[in-house]
Amino acid sequence: MKQFATMGRGFSLVLGLAATAFLTGCATAPKTYEQAVFKFSVLRYDHPVEVAHWTVDPSQSGNPEGEALNIATAMQHGNFNQWLACWDDAERPKLTGTDRDKLMASWQSLKDGYFKMLGRVVAGSDLIVEISVENPGQKASVLKLPLKHENDQWWLTAMDANSEFLNWEFSPNRTVEKIDTRGIRMYLSQFKEAMR
Repeated sequence: MKQFATMGRGFSLVLGLAATAFLTGCATAPKTYEQAVFKFSVLRYDHPVEVAHWTVDPSQSGNPEGEALNIATAMQHGNFNQWLACWDDAERPKLTGTDRDKLMASWQSLKDGYFKMLGRVVAGSDLIVEISVENPGQKASVLKLPLKHENDQWWLTAMDANSEFLNWEFSPNRTVEKIDTRGIRMYLSQFKEAMR
């Protein structure tokens, strides 16, 4: 079954190997991570960057933030086929009708939200792009979208819900750095209506 890790009461999209239910839940006790020699990087925008509007555009899959926005937008619009297209052939989930229905039902809370780019986690050779989804009158949710780079584009990839990279808030092995918003703002400014 697809695992769903929580950050506070927020969402984390974690796609397990065998299944795919996108579940919500209350905060759980964090897994304890031992101090290690290695460190991994968590890069946070100095201010979250609001995305006013995004249209799914497969040509933007060469940019991790562009592909993350493609994925989040497909989920927000309930477009299952677009979401599946964000996986490479080798990892694309094969879902039963029931699993597909559960997954799409879990996306309903994203429907009227707007996105803010929070940053990225460097997860070995992969990245996790974090996007806040905010709805009026509701607590913000956080999508943690694990991506891998192959054939000049970024793809959604499976990652264990207990991964230290996904649960970086509780890891002693991470370094957190601020990154300037100018790069992401410049990228988004290329697209009509992407920036407010």
